[in-house]
Order: sequence, then C-alpha cells, then structure tokens
Amino acid sequence: MARWRPTRRQVLTHGATAAGALALGSAATLAVSDWAAQGVIPPGPLPGALLDDASRINPTAVRGVLFAAPAPDETARVVGPLLRRIAAGDDPALAVAGVRHSMGGQSMLAGGWVLDTRPMNRISLDSAARVVRVGAGTTWRDLIPVLNAAGFSPKVMQSNHDFSVGGSLSVNCHGWHTGHPPIASTVRGLRLLTASGEVVNCGPGENAELFGLVLGGYGMFGVILEADLEVWPNARYVPHFDSMPALDYVEEFSRLVLAPDSTAEMAYGRLSVDPRNFLEEALIVRFTPEPDTVGTVLPLAEPDAASLQRAVFRNSAGSNLGKMLRWTLEREAAPWLAGPLSRNSIQNQPAAVFADHSEQTSDILHEYFVPHTTLAKFITAAREIIQRSGQELLNVTVRDVRRDTRSVLAYAREDVFGLVMNFRQERTAEADGRMRALTRELIDAALEVNGTFYLPYRLHATREQVRRAYPGWDAAMAAKSRIDPLPVFRNALFDTYA
Repeated sequence: MARWRPTRRQVLTHGATAAGALALGSAATLAVSDWAAQGVIPPGPLPGALLDDASRINPTAVRGVLFAAPAPDETARVVGPLLRRIAAGDDPALAVAGVRHSMGGQSMLAGGWVLDTRPMNRISLDSAARVVRVGAGTTWRDLIPVLNAAGFSPKVMQSNHDFSVGGSLSVNCHGWHTGHPPIASTVRGLRLLTASGEVVNCGPGENAELFGLVLGGYGMFGVILEADLEVWPNARYVPHFDSMPALDYVEEFSRLVLAPDSTAEMAYGRLSVDPRNFLEEALIVRFTPEPDTVGTVLPLAEPDAASLQRAVFRNSAGSNLGKMLRWTLEREAAPWLAGPLSRNSIQNQPAAVFADHSEQTSDILHEYFVPHTTLAKFITAAREIIQRSGQELLNVTVRDVRRDTRSVLAYAREDVFGLVMNFRQERTAEADGRMRALTRELIDAALEVNGTFYLPYRLHATREQVRRAYPGWDAAMAAKSRIDPLPVFRNALFDTYA
C-alpha cells in the first residue's frame, strides 16, 4: 500500500494553524487534518494532528483524525474498530467534527481522536414527501442547489451556508425563519452510530429518548450518520425595512411579523452599535413571498456585492466612524438598494464573507435567548455591561425562535428572541480572560430575565451558569453515564462541564 502524503494545500492550511498556535504560546506536533484535497480516507492514523476551530484561538493537539466514508454503513465499519479499542481502554475517546465552526472545542478533544464527518455528503430528495435525506457531513452550501433545482429550500438552517448538517443538528441551530422552533423540529428521523458500534434509527416515535439527546447534544451521544429533514417551498421574497427604538422592538416585531395578517416567512433584527446610539436603535428586516413564485424553480443568485459588504463590515472594526457609517447605510441606504431575492439566495451566503483574517484579532460570537416580555430589560442591562467592559461589539442580530419541545438541552423553552453578538477580540490569553469576565456578566443578565445562552461558543460560562440555563443538563449527563459510561464520546464541552 502506498504511503499517504499531505498535499501542498494541506501543508499550507496547517502551516497557518500552527502559526496561530505559536502566537498563543502553544506547541504541538503538526500533522494533517484536511481531507478536502482528495476526498478520500487516508490509510492509517494521523497522529499528533493540530486542530483549531472558528475562534482561531483554540489550537488543540489531538491523538489523530479518522475520516468518515461517503456511505453511513461504511462509516460505521470504518469507525467500529476504533470504538472497540476505546471501549477496551486501548485508545483515548473520540470527538465528532464537521467543519468545526464552534469556538470552544466542542468538536475537538485534547489528546483524543477526532472523526471528520465531511465525506458523508450524499443527498436524496423525496419531492412528494417534502423530505430530504442528507449525510451528516453535507454542508448547506452543497444541499441548497439540490433543493433549489426542485423548487424547495431548507425549512430551518443558520443564516449562512458554511456549516455541516450534522453540526447544525448537534447545536440545534436556528436562523431567520419566523414562526419556527430550532432545526430539531424539522427532523423526521436520524441514523446514529452509538458508542457500542451499533447503527440505530432515532425519531419522535423510535428511540425517542436518544433522539432528544442527540439533537442539541454536541456529539456527546453518538455520531449522526444521516438525517431526514423536512423542506420548505422556495419563493421570491420582497424585503421590507422598518426602524424603531430598540426598547420598542417587541411591540414592532409583533405588529409587523407576528400579527395574524402578516405574510412574513423570514425576518431578522439589527441593533445599532453606532457609538452615538449604542443599542438604542433597531431595524427589522422582513421578507414576504410573491405568491406566484412559491414552489417554483428560481435562479440561485450569488451573494450580492459580497466584496462591498465585507469592506463596509470590516472597516467598522476598530473605528467609531466606520460603525457610524455602517449603521447609516444599513438604516438609510439598504431599503433603497435591496430588491427581491429568493429564499435560497438569502441563505446561500458564506459567513466567511465577513470573517476576520487578521493574525492579531478574532471575531468571537455570543448568543443570548430572552423571552419577549423581558427583551427590553436585557438590552438595557447589556448596554451598560458592554460599555463598561470596554470590549468592542461589531454586530447584534436578533432572531425569532419558537419554543423547542424536542431537545433535552433546549435553549428555547418558550418563545424567545435570540441576540447574536459579534465581538472583536485580540488573540491573547489576557484578552480571552477579559472576554470570559464579560461573558459571565452577560449570562447572569440573561438568567436574571429568565433567559439563557448558546453553548457552541467559547467555554466561558461557569458550571453553575450552565446548569441554571439548561435545567436538563444533569438529566442529560445521567443519560450519558447510562448509555456511554466510559465514555467513548467526549469533547471539550463535556470535559469542561460534565
């Protein structure tokens, strides 16, 4: 058998990762973790791999990387021997990864194995049933064109297409879709590889306990192999823009989007980070379908003026004038420039368009979920906390998230607004310490108004805060001890809080 060698792209990719690790004072053996150049499983283990995630400040030396196969059953055959070695105590535990868009090691394990699921990217659409079967490693970027060609669209996904479907299910994602719970609500069924190496079916009526644990379970309860997801008719949407004081957001959102006669199918809000009116002004953008386009096959447009959008956003980093200009453009110019777009085109944009590529700083996400009745109180508290902290807030997007009844680790236990906050942070341990202090203070503010926070980001919450925000946590960990007692599946989230 020929010895596997890294490609030039892989060497360059991990050279950059190593540089980031060294900048933080970390050291580890460098190996290969990117399958993309060949799309095949390299023979043998890849020991000592150095991985990072979307934070770019979390370099982690792992035991090695194992690669999934395109077919779920073949993946189970490939991974099975490792699971048996782990169970026998001959190998460290396994973490499950997609594109590693988390920010705190949720898809990595120091000293452990990582399963890269991305080769599992098969797609099969049943148009009559309005259900698509998707391999867990499939990205939304790959899925959207398949659905678009048949007049369909994802029912619920993030607002960008970079993520893997398995990763989206593992964090129980949500997006701009109004009137919907998180993505767990769209799942008809899953095929799951358990710690024992068995492939089982999970759904609302079959292995229901495991189903609820896996959705929003961050890979702690097994490997999602494939999922059956409900889809939604594509349509051309007309955008509508409305501005208001931030403290009037709930009233205006109820009038514009939640009213019985509203036809809005997607919507998001924006809070101003302009220093002249910091978190005091808001914008609601809602999208209504043109009836004669519903379910039709429409062109799948590329992101509109992506380079300009990036320039406006990135030039606001570190600049009060840039933030003032961006808010003015978004509030005043966008309504005049925006035209109809299809549902798929709205979702067919990478988060990478706005990503920070600096070697000195990273964009760090937070998200807080707040009941409608206490949103104004949380915004008021957050304004004071963030201004006092001195941290740089680049963006706040507000999303409508309905009550989740499926996930054991539900963050939306009633109808809530999700506030996605994007901070700019220096890539140093000292700066991360300051961000930890800010995060804990914002979590306390959310808990004070019966809210919660999202788990895919930096692991800065205290263990007490996790348990207060997620009352199902202890029950989930008790189930984990019962179904995976060793445990076989671990990651940084589990190690930090379990």
